[in-house]
Amino acid sequence: MEFLKDLITNIGLWFHELLASTSLPEVWVRVITLVVGASVLALVPLVAVIFLIWFERKIAARIASRLGPNNSGAYGGPWGILQVFADAIKMFVKEDVIPTAADRWVFNIAPMLVLALAVLIWAVIPLGKGLIGSDLNIGVFYILSLGSASMITMLMAGWGSNNKYATLGALRSIVTLASYEIPQVLSVLVVVMVAGSFSMQDIIEAQDVAFLFTLPLTALLYLASSLSELERRPFDLVEANSGIVAGCCIEYSGMKSGMFYLAESLNQLAVTATFSTLFLGGWRGPWVDQAPALSTLWLMLKILLLTLIIQFFRYTLPRLRVDQILRLNWKFLTPLALVNICVVALVGQAVPTSAGPWVRAGAFLGANILLALAMLKVSSQQWQTAAG
Repeated sequence: MEFLKDLITNIGLWFHELLASTSLPEVWVRVITLVVGASVLALVPLVAVIFLIWFERKIAARIASRLGPNNSGAYGGPWGILQVFADAIKMFVKEDVIPTAADRWVFNIAPMLVLALAVLIWAVIPLGKGLIGSDLNIGVFYILSLGSASMITMLMAGWGSNNKYATLGALRSIVTLASYEIPQVLSVLVVVMVAGSFSMQDIIEAQDVAFLFTLPLTALLYLASSLSELERRPFDLVEANSGIVAGCCIEYSGMKSGMFYLAESLNQLAVTATFSTLFLGGWRGPWVDQAPALSTLWLMLKILLLTLIIQFFRYTLPRLRVDQILRLNWKFLTPLALVNICVVALVGQAVPTSAGPWVRAGAFLGANILLALAMLKVSSQQWQTAAG
């Protein structure tokens, strides 16, 4: 029973001891253990994204009242789960077309790089109690850095295609993503200030009260900014087929096109996992101390709930114009994020840590509510002025 309480960690220790019992040098035992552990960690999101795609299709079918993958015939499998594998096989066997005038090196590297960045994020995301690839003391900064690097891959895809539509689509994507990174970073800094650490594990440990209930306005700012990063509605104009063909990916086909689609789904999964870590306590939940293996289950449930919310937004909200997207960021979200970080800093100085977690949580919540009310008051006055 003790082995089952912390199953995943004990399996790793058992594998290390098994290698150590051989005649291999200690350095090779460590290298093999790290390589196998990194490979397993990379497979976790790649396998999970299969069920995410299936889950998204089921949600879309329910919201739109249309046939889902379970009605794709005998080859769809139980509940249509095999349809995802069929689509993956189709991507692999489709012809890979490279434009004659394309920059072949840049064109071919872009899809591989965007997929690698989507997988590397998972190195610092805690998947359970004590279950993390690398507990960096700058884990939050690491995630933000990889998120920013994705803009480079878009530019590479658009420029390497040597296509006017692809280049224009890439530039429009970069403008939108770079704009919304500002409120996203500012909202993450609020969490870092309250938790007192850049480490993802330390942020989880600091949430005696989940930051979603302590800093609800900060959580909404982060969620809105992340939806833009994911190119999800109402911020998905940068990849709208009716707007500019298919954005930076217009010239890609076959497996390379599938890599961009897979990276997009992986990024959504990473955003839900990161939001769960920053605002929902990550793997924390009832009975985790008695059975640490349950911590992974709690994280999965939170990720599933957030995925449902994001998909609900995607299939119900209207799409904004590009000028509306940028105006919302520069005239509303960014100023609000700046004011929010100042207010939280002042409250954090006024209410010391010795006051207790519940007192500090109440102070932060009260400040967030007052700021939200002031925001609504100012917004309503501006709306009345514009309407008049």
